[in-house]
Amino acid sequence: MNGLRLSKGFTLIELLVVIAIIGVLAGILLPVLSRSRESGRRTKCMNNVKQIGMGLIMYANEKNERFPTDTTYTDSYPAMHALNLLYPNYVSDARTFNCASDTTVTPDTQTGIADGAVGATGPAFGKNQCSYGYDRSHTTADDADVAILADRPPDTPNTTANTDNHKGRGQNVVYVDGHVEFVTSPLAGWYFQDDTRDNIYLNAAGFNTVSSGGTDTAILHDGL
Repeated sequence: MNGLRLSKGFTLIELLVVIAIIGVLAGILLPVLSRSRESGRRTKCMNNVKQIGMGLIMYANEKNERFPTDTTYTDSYPAMHALNLLYPNYVSDARTFNCASDTTVTPDTQTGIADGAVGATGPAFGKNQCSYGYDRSHTTADDADVAILADRPPDTPNTTANTDNHKGRGQNVVYVDGHVEFVTSPLAGWYFQDDTRDNIYLNAAGFNTVSSGGTDTAILHDGL
């Protein structure tokens, strides 16, 4: 009696079908995984800016309700030395100033990050030390929805450009009362007129530089 012949492997067509199915699944899953990773980084970044925001409020509570601005420096941009004043007394971990989505700032580039005590010789946070920008022109008496801190300004700011930290999709923003929002447009600052909000990355002259003046909201990076 002849026994049944057993298949010893897949045919070429079966292998091609399996490979095609794997390719389709990978095409579906990889973007989902990428978005999931970025969502995790965004949440970690939100936690960072929340901690920095609380540091700003604690600093202000001890400094006559004023957020940090160090005018004791004598270099070209004395007012730029500000956000670093939180470290290490109000924000003790340097990694808090590193957005997980920002590849410019790493633990290596943060090595030797300067102590920001007023009058210290250490420089302001450079772009390879801090992922966030700050608007030093406000006090705790300002309206709660005034933006004071956010992901760093984009490399090429304009009326629609989001930060580069989150691939241009938006930025985490801290407001005067300490609450944090992820906003998908840079038009997230104080109401400039009517229902139009300030672009948080542009000052009155349309630039993201300290020397050109400021609007009611101007999130700048200390280490220009």
